[in-house]
Amino acid sequence: MELMEMAKLVGLAIKESEEGKRAEEMKKAYEEDEKIVALTTEFDVQQKALAAMVGNENADNNLTEAIQARLSEIYEEVLATEVYKAYEAAQKDLGRLIDKVNSVIMGQVSGNVEGCTHDCSSCSGCH
Repeated sequence: MELMEMAKLVGLAIKESEEGKRAEEMKKAYEEDEKIVALTTEFDVQQKALAAMVGNENADNNLTEAIQARLSEIYEEVLATEVYKAYEAAQKDLGRLIDKVNSVIMGQVSGNVEGCTHDCSSCSGCH
């Protein structure tokens, strides 16, 4: 089997893993959450307004500060939602899985399998 085909199979296996499915599910929930969509839309509008003011010597400093404050508020509101927290956790879990897979691959390439004591109780899987 060609190397790139094997890589595709690994990618598909990751996508079909529990972590991959959860990450995709949480991504969809995040993208479809009404509150997050509304906040993201407002964030974009506020950001465009701020960008229009940057470099304009006639810009109202109070308004600029108010927009910056609102952008921070929106950002914090998004981070505080349960949907975002679940999305972030799922992405971290997927990242950890990918890191493990990469570690196994690099161990095989280098011949240096980290943490391998040939005692199955010391690791989460064989190389």
